Amino acid sequence: MYRIRKSIDIDFSHHVHGHMGPCINVHGHTWKFEVGLEARELTPQGFIIDFKHLKQRVLKPCEELLDHALAIGEMTYQNIESDLAQLGEKLLATRADGGAGEPKPERELQGAINRYPGGMKIAVFPFIPTSERLAEWLWRVADRELSDERVAVSYGRIYETLHPVESVAEYAP
Repeated sequence: MYRIRKSIDIDFSHHVHGHMGPCINVHGHTWKFEVGLEARELTPQGFIIDFKHLKQRVLKPCEELLDHALAIGEMTYQNIESDLAQLGEKLLATRADGGAGEPKPERELQGAINRYPGGMKIAVFPFIPTSERLAEWLWRVADRELSDERVAVSYGRIYETLHPVESVAEYAP
């Protein structure tokens, strides 16, 4: 069995709805999103898959959705959308240009979507974005994009905090 893995670091914050500890607060991490692939046979060129394809089709879209965003669940978003709009407007008004900018794309990726209340970047998930659920979501993104009769996604792995000690969640079916 041949195995490869590739990862990307993404800076974003999240909120864990209903958490009884400090994760109820909006807080950020430098996350590492990692995908593992495996195959019994290689391509004629000697690859499971070119690392560039793994990055372009899975990791970069995750980064585009999440980079410098607030990740929250759909229920939380519905409850605080107008508050986020007011906050976003106030934050963006601190820019030298008064908050003017280009229109932002509403990216969708495996059930998650970017929203921009008041211009603030939000990644809305159909679940509470914990490391464990993000690991499964990442696996599903990779499985949809890369699995075929030869290549299997062995895992989606999320490193929530890399320093000073790693905190890791993984999902493998």
